[in-house]
Parts: sequence; structure tokens; C-alpha cells
Amino acid sequence: MTHKENVSVSKNNNPIPSEKNSDPKLGKTISIATTIMMGSVFLSRITGLLREQVMAHFGGTGLGIDAYVSAFIIPELLNHFLAGGFLSVTFIPIFQRYTIKGEHDRGWKSFSNLFCIGTLFFLILIPLSMIFTPDILKITGISPQAKPQYFETTVRLTRIVLPAQLFFYWGAFFSAVQMAEKRFFIPAIAPLCYNGGIILGGIILGPRIGIDGFAWGVLFGAFLANILVQLPGALKIGLKFYPRFDFSDPDLMEYVKKSVPLVLGLGMTFSNEIFFRFFSASLSVGTVASVNYALRVMMMVVAMFGQASGAAFFPFLSNLALEKKFDQMNNILNSVLNKIAVFLLPISGIMIILSQQIIAIIYQRGHFDYQSTLQTASVFSVYLLGAFGFSASMIISRPFYAMQNTVLPMVVNTLIALLSIPLYVLFSRRMGGPGIAFATTLAVTSQFIVLYVIWNCRYAKWNTVAKLVFSISKILLITSLGCAIGYLLKQWSLGINIPNLLLKNLTVCFICAVPSFLLIIICYELTGIQRFADMISKIMKRS
Repeated sequence: MTHKENVSVSKNNNPIPSEKNSDPKLGKTISIATTIMMGSVFLSRITGLLREQVMAHFGGTGLGIDAYVSAFIIPELLNHFLAGGFLSVTFIPIFQRYTIKGEHDRGWKSFSNLFCIGTLFFLILIPLSMIFTPDILKITGISPQAKPQYFETTVRLTRIVLPAQLFFYWGAFFSAVQMAEKRFFIPAIAPLCYNGGIILGGIILGPRIGIDGFAWGVLFGAFLANILVQLPGALKIGLKFYPRFDFSDPDLMEYVKKSVPLVLGLGMTFSNEIFFRFFSASLSVGTVASVNYALRVMMMVVAMFGQASGAAFFPFLSNLALEKKFDQMNNILNSVLNKIAVFLLPISGIMIILSQQIIAIIYQRGHFDYQSTLQTASVFSVYLLGAFGFSASMIISRPFYAMQNTVLPMVVNTLIALLSIPLYVLFSRRMGGPGIAFATTLAVTSQFIVLYVIWNCRYAKWNTVAKLVFSISKILLITSLGCAIGYLLKQWSLGINIPNLLLKNLTVCFICAVPSFLLIIICYELTGIQRFADMISKIMKRS
């Protein structure tokens, strides 16, 4: 399952008020909450990578892993269209409205009504989805005639995973009411517990029942993360439950009204997760698995820059939006984008050169052999071309959210996602797995560019765009120089005779990366793009 990114809102569904008009403790509260969520993002990516390593060791890029990854197509669609991933955006303002007024019972009745009605839909749709799983998978392009074993395995795994969506729905409510009360710790550890459940399922059950062990791990992990962990947290803040099925409840109507645009929209995360599974399914054995492995490693880099930066600077944008200080909003936006480029472009460039070594270090053991490494590295290197686009597209939506405009990013992202479908078809047929990564790279980069242009047309001055483009051009030029040196050093270091494969790959990475990054840092200092000496000096003074 993919955990949707949350959009922060204030108690009255308005941007967070400026510090001079609010409780001085608010800024500290936001910082603590942001730190907790950023830590959760980082740790969830680490445990997610560990999960992928266990899977790679167990199944490599074989048919079983292909089927396991494809088994999430129907569950992802079901969770998306029942708005289970958007509760933080849609339900929290409704619940907070009652808690602010002191009408806690009404808040819990609204909670109970939405909880019961959503549960009813899941209890109807999950069994139907399990019954019609073969028919739905045929629509996605998984052919029972061309790949009978792959098809049968995907059907079986899908039916195991599907009930987990009910746990995710319940957990989203338990998590939402805790975050509404500014309790972030327990919701933050849910992804870690979920990944832990999958890992345990693979380690304990995998040797006995094969790839099915990971699917049962999904079910256990979903129950652990969303019920056993989240329910006590919700009870601690005073959860009250009233069995209700009031379809005329105004809160239900408001929830549906807010959810429909989000459900109909094809955001970057959702479209990418669905499209890569859909278009990989009809390709050669191992394509789904290799694309999945490559994407997970690339998203670790993106999460550290795009997702974390977006969470950190959003409160500042909200303050400035309330005061209509658009020039300052634009300055912060361009500053964040420039900082991301300063660090991410060189990192992704060097990682492209070392893509085979990186994939081998992370995955090459057990059933994940040399051919699996080559297959995954070819996809990984293409995904890395879009690492900046991924990060920047996560950032560019934030100013619109700060202006309380969620419709425009949704419309733009949906249109580009739909327009990218022919690219997925064309490139996947011609290039296989790397073609899917290339189509994704073009789509997310286009999303960023279009939204960035719209933002500047509405709220900014074009001279700031020219400055950002000029700065990124210099960064690209310096990155190219560093990567050229890195490539030459890599070719030389490959000739070093080191019998141990892991040690050799680590040595190649060190010889290639360290001089390249040192050269880039020196060029940054000389050109004034980034004064690392000043940055280190400020950190030392603060410490």
C-alpha cells in the first residue's frame, strides 16, 4: 500500500495564522509535529527498503515478485476511490470544528457515522472485488493465456491483500482524530509497523508457503499498524463510538463533497503507482519487480528532499499567504527549489553513474542475481533522471495549498497523468522497464513546469524565474563536470582486482563519488552557488 501524503490545515480550515497574531507556542508545536512526521518519512523509507531487500533475497526479479507487486492494483484502486487516503484532508476539519466548540459528542457522532458508512461500503466491495478479481485483472492487461501462472498467482495474492483495505480505512480514522488533537507520534509509527509486518511475513512464512507469506504479512502488518497500534492512541484521547448509518447527515455530505475532487484527480503518487504496475504487467517476466525495486530506491532520495522540504516550509507559506505577501512566498519557493537542485542534481548524477553498483550493494544476494541487478539498474538510472522533477513537483503544489487552492493542482496533475498514458504505451513497448521510468520522468517534470509557470503568471515576477533557471543551469554544468570525472574514475576502478563483490562495489563507489563531490563542492564555493564553509560555520556557532 502507498501512504498518501498529508496536507496540513488549521483548526478552522484556514492557513495557519501568523506568529504575531497567535499563541507563540504554535510555532514550536508545528516544528515538533514536522520533525516527527519527517522522522516518520525517513524511517518508513528505511524499513520499506529493508522490506524490498527481503523480497529481493527471496524472489529476485522472478514471476512471484511480479505477481506480488501486481496484486496491489485492485487494492490501491479500492482504497483510492473510497477516499481512504484523504481522511487527513477531508475529515480532520470536520472533527476539529466540533472540538473547538466543545461539542465533543457531536464530533464523535460524525466520526461514527462516517466510520460505519465507509465500513459498509468496504464490506460490500471487498467481497465483490475478491469474486471478480480475475475479470478485473484481465482489464489491466494481465493475460491468463499469455502468462497463466503469473495470472493465477496475482489473483491469489490479490484476494489475500484485499481485506487489508478495511484496516487501512479504520486506521485512517483513528489516526485522523489523533492528529486533530495534535497527537502525531502514534500515527507516525504506523508505516513502520506495516513494513515490519510484511518483513515478518516474508521471513517466517516465506520459506514455508512462498510469496504468499509476504501477502499474509501485508494483512498482518495492516492490522498491526492500523488497529493494534492506532486504536489505543484513539482511545487515549477519548474515542466514543455510536453505531450510526445516517445518509442524510450534513457532515457526510461535506465529506463526500470534499473527497470527490481528490478521488477523481490522478495525483502524482497515485498515478505513478497504478501506471507502473498496469503497463509492466504485459511485459517480460521480472519487469514489474525491477521497476518496483528501482522506484523504491529512487523515492528514498526524493523523500529526503521533496517530501521533507515540503512539510518543513509549508507553515511559512501559510503565514505569508494569509498576509498576501506573494513576493516573499515566491522567494521562499525559489529558494527551496534552488537548494534542492544544489544537492539533488549532483547526487542523482553520481548515482546514475554508479547505478549498477548501488543496486548490487542493496539487493544482489539470494535469488537476486547479476541479471536482476542489470535489469533493475537500467530502470533505476532512468528514474534518477527525474529525481529533481519528482521532488520539485512535491514542492510546487504547496503554495497553491497555502492559498487554499487544491483544485488547480488536481486538475493539472490529472490532465498530465492522462496525457502521459500514450507515452507509457509507446515507451514500455519499445524500451521495456526503462521506458516506464522514462514516461514517469516526463510526466512528473511536466507537472512541475506547468504548475510553476501558472504560479508565476498569477503571483510572481518573471525575473525571479530567470534567476532560478540561470542558477540551475550553473548547477547542471558543474554537475556534468563532476559526473564526467566520476565516470572516468569508475572505469579505472573497475579494473581493480577485489574478489569480494560487495567490497569491490563499495570501493568503486568510494573512488568515483568522493573526488566527484569534492570537485563539485569546490566549484560551488568558487562560483558562489553554495558556500559550504559559511554553512558549516553557522552550524558550529549554533551548536
